[in-house]
Amino acid sequence: MASIAASSSETCSLEKHLTCSICMDTFDNPVTTSCGHSFCEKCLNSNFQYNDKVCPLCKTPQVRILNVNIVLRDIVQQQKEKKTQEENNDVYTGKDGEVACDVCIEQKLKAKKSCLVCLASFCSTHLKNHSSTERLKGHKLVAPVKNLDDRACLKHGRPLELYSRKQQTCICVRCLEEGPEEVVSTEDEWEKKKVKLENTKRELEAKIKRRETQLEEINTSLKSCKDQMENEWWDIEAVFTAVLAVVEEAQARALQPLKDRRQVVEKEAEDLKKDLEAEISRFKTTISELDDISALEDHIHFLQSYPSLQDLDDIKNWAEVEFDTSVSFGTMRKTSAIMMEQIQRHLEKLTPIELKRVPKFTVDVKLNPATAHQRLVLSEDGKEVRDGGEDQEADDAPERFDIYGSVLGLNSLTSGKSYWEVEVSNKTGWDLGVASGDANRKGKLSLNPDNGYWVTVHYEDEEYAALTAPPVRLSLKEKPETVGVFVDYEEGLVSFYNVTAQSHIYSFTECSFTDELFPYFSPHVKKGDKNSDPLIISAVKQCEQDMDMF
Repeated sequence: MASIAASSSETCSLEKHLTCSICMDTFDNPVTTSCGHSFCEKCLNSNFQYNDKVCPLCKTPQVRILNVNIVLRDIVQQQKEKKTQEENNDVYTGKDGEVACDVCIEQKLKAKKSCLVCLASFCSTHLKNHSSTERLKGHKLVAPVKNLDDRACLKHGRPLELYSRKQQTCICVRCLEEGPEEVVSTEDEWEKKKVKLENTKRELEAKIKRRETQLEEINTSLKSCKDQMENEWWDIEAVFTAVLAVVEEAQARALQPLKDRRQVVEKEAEDLKKDLEAEISRFKTTISELDDISALEDHIHFLQSYPSLQDLDDIKNWAEVEFDTSVSFGTMRKTSAIMMEQIQRHLEKLTPIELKRVPKFTVDVKLNPATAHQRLVLSEDGKEVRDGGEDQEADDAPERFDIYGSVLGLNSLTSGKSYWEVEVSNKTGWDLGVASGDANRKGKLSLNPDNGYWVTVHYEDEEYAALTAPPVRLSLKEKPETVGVFVDYEEGLVSFYNVTAQSHIYSFTECSFTDELFPYFSPHVKKGDKNSDPLIISAVKQCEQDMDMF
């Protein structure tokens, strides 16, 4: 409003200086008297006919011929063009965003403001009239509104000046007559709602900030994960590159005797061929000489030329010469054994990578006292088991082990991947693994996959074995202090790791799991003070770079 008023004031001031004081209209070919006053050329000449060439305003005599004031004329022309342009710009065209003045009759101009009390829109000209009336100065003017009917009560035709909090809608004064309601002015409700909107806006901005923070965390986590996968990629590629190099070296070593023997055989064959070809050539020459002698008719010459046949008795007997084509050299067993040992050593480098991944699948394993053999003593938290030395008081439950000193975990494994760790540091014997839910627990039986047990065993202080059918003896470089057990139900895999040494112990592969699995433990019977320490299900240390999000 202030800018519009200022612009209007400037326009009026300029129009005042460009108005002829005789015809009270804008200058037409303005001329300026010697006293400095300006008039239309036509108006001043008409005035001079009656006033003896004196200035109509100050009565100063004019003695010279007055010419058109070119500068003033150009200013007047520019002002006219500007006014015409403004009038053209203010013409209502019906474009989106334009609102027509409700007062204009012939040519509609664009509305500059809408009055929420009068429920009408006004162009700049009619807005002056609206603003100059004292009783209308308090009306609420807003930016042009297209559908002012939405600001009026359709029932009573009155402006919507009030707000019903009960109906959650705007009402007019006449609507109050229809019943008592909690009513406030639209301005009060506007202020209240505006505050609420601001609060909502701040809440949304806070949510945006939290989500932007989450995006940054995701990007950081993604980068960390990609870096970890990149490192693992190169580690795995390095291992298999080394394995390929070992295989290629073993291949070269296995093929080398063949290459060497082939070279020897080829040389021997070449030498024999040269000797044979030389003798063939010599025999052909001799035959040619004999033909020449045989053709002689001179008896004396013939007898003198007759060769000594003793040279033919010295010819080598090739029937006794044998070409050695045998390939009798050592087996490839040593080469393949060395190769497999080197490959296994390189593949062991993959174990630390596996042990970085499996903690993600950690399950909170607890022991099931209902399955424990009577000799076993379990801790209250279900995390430790040891041999008590003698049978404890316990009911003879059908699920309890009665021969083997074993116990199962409470955790039922029926899908996915699972991992847990067990401390075995000071023990001279133990069993660890998983057992099928329907596996027999009564009587003496072989703990192998055929009977629903996938178990590794430590016995006689230094011996280790995988209880397959038959058992496989294991050779461990270091005695485990903590053993990790990993199960992939869908893949049919049970793996054991020496967590302390970051090495692989054994894996049951291509297992056929048809029932639920349970963690299996046996602390072994103690002998004197030996093996009295418990098996302890320990907390798994998570890797610093976790990939839970991926």
